Amino acid sequence: MPEVRILSLDGGGIRGVIPATVLAYLEDRLDRPIGEVFHLVAGTSTGGILAAGLAPRRSGAAMTAAELVALYRDRGGEIFDRSFWHGFGSLGGLSDEKYPAGPLEGILTEKLGDLRLADLARELLVTAYDIERRSPHFFKSWRARGTGADRPAGENAATRDFFLRDVCRATSAAPTYFQPALASSRGGTRHALIDGGVFANNPAMCAVASAMKIYAGQGQGRGQGRVRPFVVSLGTGLTERPIPYDEAKDWGLLAWARPALAVMFDGVSDTVGYELDQLLGRDHKRFDIALGADPADPAAPNDDMDDARPENIARLIDRAEALIAANRSRLDLVVRRLKREMVPLTV
Repeated sequence: MPEVRILSLDGGGIRGVIPATVLAYLEDRLDRPIGEVFHLVAGTSTGGILAAGLAPRRSGAAMTAAELVALYRDRGGEIFDRSFWHGFGSLGGLSDEKYPAGPLEGILTEKLGDLRLADLARELLVTAYDIERRSPHFFKSWRARGTGADRPAGENAATRDFFLRDVCRATSAAPTYFQPALASSRGGTRHALIDGGVFANNPAMCAVASAMKIYAGQGQGRGQGRVRPFVVSLGTGLTERPIPYDEAKDWGLLAWARPALAVMFDGVSDTVGYELDQLLGRDHKRFDIALGADPADPAAPNDDMDDARPENIARLIDRAEALIAANRSRLDLVVRRLKREMVPLTV
């Protein structure tokens, strides 16, 4: 039964610097781009940006994990920044999105250019939610190329092929933080999309379901056409800051808007992690770390998804280094497994 290797990257805004730092450690140990040692990479929100940056291209080099760490560290403040007038006009984000999307879109265009899903050399899955069709939307590289066992008969691949920059903008359009994204495929279909974290902040289960479908039949003679998923799943930090009952009991719509989003993202990630532990056991390697609950602790980072102050990013990187130190033996086991020859699988 052949092994299908899956890398899954959670959402979490600026906290994406945590999985980026862990991936930089793995790349250094593997001495090769991380995207080359997985059959499929899945991401949501900031994880979707990481996944798109790391995905091997048919021509040209992918970004390295170290480059993505530098992107968060050096450019995160541009993404989560607003002018006085934008903040004033939106009443601090109560009557409009908290941040203008222009800086994020500019960085995505700079880094990804005109690359499309069909230009990738390995498989990519990124989540978003279509607010007009009221359904999850999965950006899939194989569907953009017109392949895959999950492709409906007669589907035009051009309707599934999008610019990577638009994929990243869509998956990271967190409600209240950025306005919804409009993404048009090469075939002309238009989608109004928001952050995939509203239903799959941890996209690992989505990735496993897709992999079991698109790689089915690869193991003929060795397992009756089945494949065995091996999943490396990276979180963006466990939030521990409590929501006191005495405060929350009197909250209304405005007060609950952002806390409810954070609770939903956390609950989804934790649930998927539990489910995959039950299904895959040792073949599910989940790495995450608590961010700390005491805001008075000078070493604890702020867990807000948009706190891109240099000092907070430095604390998030420190937490990533602590995660690596605490899990070095588990990470080394992952490295040894990934150094083995990867069974070629086709879609």
